[in-house]
Amino acid sequence: MTDMPPSSRAKIQLSGAQAIVRVLRAAGIREAYGLASGKLAPLFKALAAEPSIAYVGVRHEAAASFMATGVFAGSGRIALCLGETGPGGLNLLSGLGGASANHLAVLAITSSNPGGLLAPNRGGFSSTDNHALFAPLVKATLTAREIRRIPELLRHLLRAALTGAPGPVHLDIAGDLLAGAWDFDEAELDAPLSSFVPSRATFPAADLISHAGDMLGSARRPLLIAGGGLVASGELEPFHALAEHLGAPAMTTPMGLGAVRSDHPRFIGQGGLMAGPAAARAMREADVILAVGCRFSSWMWFDGPPAWTANPAQRLIQIDIDPEAIGRNFPVAVGLAGDARATTAALLEAMEATEPCTALDWTLGLTDDYHAHRAKLDQLADREDALIHPAALARTLGEFIGGEGLAVFDGGHTSFWSNDFTPALAPRTRLHEPGMSHLGFGLPWAMALKHTHRDQNVFCITGDGAFGFTLGELDSARRHGLNVITVIHNNASFGVIRIGQNKAGFEYGTGLEDTDYAAIARGFGCFGEKVEVLHDLVPALNRALASGLPAVIDVRVSFQPHPMLPVFGKSTAAPT
Repeated sequence: MTDMPPSSRAKIQLSGAQAIVRVLRAAGIREAYGLASGKLAPLFKALAAEPSIAYVGVRHEAAASFMATGVFAGSGRIALCLGETGPGGLNLLSGLGGASANHLAVLAITSSNPGGLLAPNRGGFSSTDNHALFAPLVKATLTAREIRRIPELLRHLLRAALTGAPGPVHLDIAGDLLAGAWDFDEAELDAPLSSFVPSRATFPAADLISHAGDMLGSARRPLLIAGGGLVASGELEPFHALAEHLGAPAMTTPMGLGAVRSDHPRFIGQGGLMAGPAAARAMREADVILAVGCRFSSWMWFDGPPAWTANPAQRLIQIDIDPEAIGRNFPVAVGLAGDARATTAALLEAMEATEPCTALDWTLGLTDDYHAHRAKLDQLADREDALIHPAALARTLGEFIGGEGLAVFDGGHTSFWSNDFTPALAPRTRLHEPGMSHLGFGLPWAMALKHTHRDQNVFCITGDGAFGFTLGELDSARRHGLNVITVIHNNASFGVIRIGQNKAGFEYGTGLEDTDYAAIARGFGCFGEKVEVLHDLVPALNRALASGLPAVIDVRVSFQPHPMLPVFGKSTAAPT
């Protein structure tokens, strides 16, 4: 940072809150989300005086952590969320669970009561042990006890959040430490992110790269899987070039949506088990699988909990920035611990002189299976029932969006239909929250996308059950001009739960009848319109876009089980 001895460095007197904001500014944080509160007041005052950090005030702190998570999911940039003493911090935990489960970097800052009232708790209201609460969900949690160490603590947390597998981090600071005035070293406050966060561009030893290249080059049925780690690396070209060199079929995990274009001739599906039978067949029959940034979560368990039962001779090459992810669920033939971009580029270079052995008939058979599955989905969308079929809604909406704009898929069943019919032509444009599968994240994530991509149309495609969790944030969206278009698959129920109960011979607590979400939107000062006939959808969408307001299109649909729902249920069955 500087070669000057500490005694000769420039000093500046700031409050603890001002020091925090200055460190965040230097680290490149540009977005903050929270709810105006008491003990965090000095920090809000410091944020208000910093024009480079854009703030959105929410109605519930869970939305703040969802929005900060959405920033990283949509841009790869870390953002800040804030939680007041006691309930505010507790509310943040909900969104941070999703950040943790999906390896998305977020910085959370909470306040707490003065140390003299804690450890043990002397009965002060809103007292919580934030270190104990946050520790299970974050990569690192620190408590600020000496205000002059704020730059050091924040550097430690940002380094933890952004190195290895990304994830959320947390700083707790007593409210009385945020005010006052202390001397700080300006060089420490202004250190850029690059001075304490190392480059991700690491790759394994050359002999491992060579061994993996030989294995892929001799494969008759190679399969390439693009996961969230490939998206996080920020560069897809080496992966694409390797797929072209091999002539291999390719698919994506839910976190890898758009890493392989959904219109590519050898694309066989996206979203793991949501992708359909071609992806399942490829997983079973491939002789060599190259998985890049894929942890093999339950979204990839086509035959239930993980086991190589279909093809014990299958060989897996796994690339991941997190060494602990390699071989965790499936045994590997070659484990390559390193950055996805750098490692894939090295693998491509090692294979340049290799003539691949990929069997064309196998690849063509898989793409034929994929298109046959899509044809069956189109047949479902063509049905003319009393209520709109969810496939018909998803297809019409997918045609309206095309490959443009940004879309978030929320809802237990809605995500399946949206994944099928919404074109995904680039990463970070179609987003799903598979790790925690948290209902209600969709509107806050979409708001964060609009906050960081003002020139893009942003769609939240959600179910009525999911939308109910965070619909209060329509107020936040209107106040901050975040004109997200929310389209609700409204089947008046928690549909997946209801169908499971019906199979067990009962129904309890799943009904969501008689709610007019369009009217609720209008009550918040947003655009709202109800759609009951499919041909009314596109005109309603055009009116929503023209309104210049956050909008809700409440579409009445039937609940129809998605063809992959049985596979989804099997994926989380107890291991046998």
